[in-house]
Amino acid sequence: MAFGLGSRGAIGLDIGASAIRVAQLTGTRDKPALSSFGQIALPQGAVVDGEIRDAGAVSEAVAQLWKRTKLRAKHAVIGIANQRVVVRQVDLPFLEEKEFRTALPFQAADYIPMPVEEAQLDFIVLNDYMTDSQEHMMRVLLVAAATEMVESFVDTVTAAGIQPMGIDLAPFAVARAVSPVARGESGVGGSEAIVDVGAGITNIVVHHNGEPRFVRILLVGGDDATTSIAELQDVSFEEAEALKFDLASGVGSDDVKRILRGQVDELVEEIRGSLDYYLSQEESEPIVSIILTGGGSLTAGLDTRMEETFRTPIIRAAPLSEVNASKSGLTEEQVLQVQPVSAAAIGLALGALDK
Repeated sequence: MAFGLGSRGAIGLDIGASAIRVAQLTGTRDKPALSSFGQIALPQGAVVDGEIRDAGAVSEAVAQLWKRTKLRAKHAVIGIANQRVVVRQVDLPFLEEKEFRTALPFQAADYIPMPVEEAQLDFIVLNDYMTDSQEHMMRVLLVAAATEMVESFVDTVTAAGIQPMGIDLAPFAVARAVSPVARGESGVGGSEAIVDVGAGITNIVVHHNGEPRFVRILLVGGDDATTSIAELQDVSFEEAEALKFDLASGVGSDDVKRILRGQVDELVEEIRGSLDYYLSQEESEPIVSIILTGGGSLTAGLDTRMEETFRTPIIRAAPLSEVNASKSGLTEEQVLQVQPVSAAAIGLALGALDK
């Protein structure tokens, strides 16, 4: 969990597959101000499927990023999202929070696919209720992360001279950054889905007026389309990436368009499968809005295909409009460039600010 850092501000560190991003916020959660934002590219393969594979390369990039952004503070909240993080909604006999935290390792053992002694555990109590037989129950969102994986992030960041001040689940951070409803500032009559399409990971969060009800981390993202174009067109990954972005401007061959359309369809089907699973659960709420963010969300045709599939308006996230960015040093052009990829870093910092 993230720690409040008061007037010193808070820093969020997002370690993605293609780049590392950092955001520093000051103020409070109600009135946050962005004082600094920066990003640096990672070599391909340094982070794969949300896990660090080349700790040296990542550590060096973190250190360089701090120098580039001229951040004086040497602390940060780190975001994680990969297949070694498990989020489960479960119903359990009611316990007071302190008692439940003590009993958590025993309670979680039957619901997570890893030994509890090898996991970091946390939870969110969604609600409590009485059954027909008058048994007091509570509905809980369990979060478990493999200790070894968490420690790899902590050790890598520490090696760069940065003190980890907390670990946060990246999907929760993104929701916090892009949605007033997720932050509890407003309400809607149904559920809201937030889809964050990164280079190698797609995070999905469904919440009901700020209460997370469903989280899914998919091992698919924008790089899958790039890889497919590179293989089928016999070009380098970098050339394929350029071809992909050309399509967003309406330029490109029919072959590349066909390849990309197939990849978009596959991604949308993965997203639909996740949302259908959520809707099949007892007491799920209809999804009334979908917020789309992440660098991979810029893939040509993705938003249109999602609107056709879900028959729900797709809202483009604007996390930089949710904070006061006037003193960030970013130009209007830079704001437009980083808007789709800034949500996780901003949300991580936002969660660490005092209320």
